[in-house]
Amino acid sequence: MEIFTDKKKLIQLLFGLAFVFLVANLIVNKIIHYHYTPIEKARSANFINSRFLVALQSYGLKSDWVKKIKRFRKEDDSLNYKYSVEVPKDLPIALLLDEIEDSLGVNGIVIKSNELKIGGTTLLKVFSGDNLKLQAEFNYDENIHRDAGTVGFIVKDAGQLSSSNFEKLIRLPERFALLLSPSKKTAGLQQEIISAQKEICVLISDESTDLTYKMKAGFPMDRIRNSIYSIISDYSNAAFFVLDNKSALYNSPSMSSIKKILDKSKIKYIKLSDCSVLNSGGTDAIRNQFEKIVMLSKAKPKSILMLTPDELYSQLPELVKFRKIGYQFVRPSVQLN
Repeated sequence: MEIFTDKKKLIQLLFGLAFVFLVANLIVNKIIHYHYTPIEKARSANFINSRFLVALQSYGLKSDWVKKIKRFRKEDDSLNYKYSVEVPKDLPIALLLDEIEDSLGVNGIVIKSNELKIGGTTLLKVFSGDNLKLQAEFNYDENIHRDAGTVGFIVKDAGQLSSSNFEKLIRLPERFALLLSPSKKTAGLQQEIISAQKEICVLISDESTDLTYKMKAGFPMDRIRNSIYSIISDYSNAAFFVLDNKSALYNSPSMSSIKKILDKSKIKYIKLSDCSVLNSGGTDAIRNQFEKIVMLSKAKPKSILMLTPDELYSQLPELVKFRKIGYQFVRPSVQLN
């Protein structure tokens, strides 16, 4: 074609194409720029600081354990101070870092942590937009403690479960005791319970129908004595006994003799009424009762809650929440010391 043999026209064509490509490139860049989403942009220091403080509060850290220290070097964007965080010994710093990372888990943020001393100071740095936006040092302090309580769990009615459901219950990674009413069946469950690292407690009442363990108000004292000694012998793995103080047996003259036998045998025991219980109600009502009992454990150092397997399952999510702020759920025998 003539255009390819005319050098002047060819040069003009090439310049024209270059101009078209330049304009097209500017338009494309402009379109891409305006389609950036806010999540892709650098996060502000205010956003990062607020998320950081909320993460610390979720684990029950008090405000005076989190101190701001003024920085004298201001080369970092928006960083005028750093944090010094005191951490109680019962709370692993690694858990706090996980919570902070989850809280800041959005695009545009880079988190770096470094344990400067094994079991000691840990340094945290948070970057966004290639700028340091937050810096914090974490140190354990043996003299500080979170305001929290301790609760022991006793699970009742477990002996009525099917084999599979009983196995599921005792394999829960929680610490609790199973309340057993004396019988040949429950006596045979002991080794399985102990192997699952759960505790056993035995109910002393007039409910047992097994002749070996049966006790009733008005029974001859020799009969009652034989029954209580059989229970002590056959349930030697029990951590403690629970006396049903609502039963006729408890309110009979025989109970004083039973207590003497338990004391002589160095067996710990509590009354059934010493345990808190969850009253019937809907899901929200049960959860509110559970939360109230747990929170009151701060003022009641030997708090024990008795609940059914279903009630325990329903409150497992609540245990996670309370543990985060320092509450402990222990074997009930610990509460008797």
